[in-house]
Amino acid sequence: MHGRKSVVFLSGIFRLYDLDNDGALRPAELDDLFQTAPESPWLEAPYKDAAVKTPGGNLTINGFLSEWALMTTLDPRRSLANLIYIGYGRDPASALCVTRKRSVDRKKQHTERTVFQCFVFGPKKSGKSALLDSFLGRKFSDSYNLTTGERYAANTVEQPGGTKKTLILREIPEDRVKEFLANRESLAACDVAVIVYDSSDEYSWKKSRDILMEVARRGEESGYGTPCLLVAAKDDLDPYPLSVRDSDMACLELGMDVPISLSMKLGDPNSLFSRIVSTAENPHLSIPETESGRRSKQIRQIVNSSLIFVSVGTAIGVAGLAAYRAYSARKNT
Repeated sequence: MHGRKSVVFLSGIFRLYDLDNDGALRPAELDDLFQTAPESPWLEAPYKDAAVKTPGGNLTINGFLSEWALMTTLDPRRSLANLIYIGYGRDPASALCVTRKRSVDRKKQHTERTVFQCFVFGPKKSGKSALLDSFLGRKFSDSYNLTTGERYAANTVEQPGGTKKTLILREIPEDRVKEFLANRESLAACDVAVIVYDSSDEYSWKKSRDILMEVARRGEESGYGTPCLLVAAKDDLDPYPLSVRDSDMACLELGMDVPISLSMKLGDPNSLFSRIVSTAENPHLSIPETESGRRSKQIRQIVNSSLIFVSVGTAIGVAGLAAYRAYSARKNT
């Protein structure tokens, strides 16, 4: 993530090129800002349309900083290069802040991160894209557009107490989940996994349950145990009869909180985004545990306890032998 000095620099650059002082950069102003760079880095996916803009399509200061956070997360070298292109003259090492591994955060039960990445899984038509649109302040649309590739949305989330964190949502289409999770490192960069399903559709729930189990298993096998949240979307529709019971039972079996019910069409999902950040801030909680994972954990605990017992017994035996030798030596003397 960006260091404090680079954030101050970027805020100053934004104000410098906001010629009409309207708190947003028009496309022409943004082009001028990147005129000393080889090209504007945000004209294509995944950066295009990944941050908050005004109704007129201008980039707000919040969107501007979120775009930089996204680029730093996905391609830190490119982010640093563009930072230098637009005039950052300080030591490049001060531009980026390297944080410790997520596995260490889980062991310490604390994180110092201010930028969190959330992977959004779910079956087709479950509401993943609507979730990302809502995160960027866009109006709900009844029309369905299939997401063909991975999509990102970056924005700031204000937490209780006034602290602000940057959250990056990464939508992973259903048809790419299997291939994505086949990579052992797939969850290494994930702070929270959100699995979305259409609560009115039985197939959607069953498919999302399969995805949740696969994410849990992959986390256990790779060591990247990932906090997970289950989201029951389309709460404005009638749920299929057994949805609540089945989903609650699944969460109970995995040691997770019950699903979060919401409607993108009727409700305000801001509380969900705050919940995602809070979950990321407590990386040792909300990690699903499968039955096989529990058995493996119990076996490790038994083995570790046995090793401790053997180590203590060996230490006592060595100490006893040393004492006996010392006693024999004194007796012979």
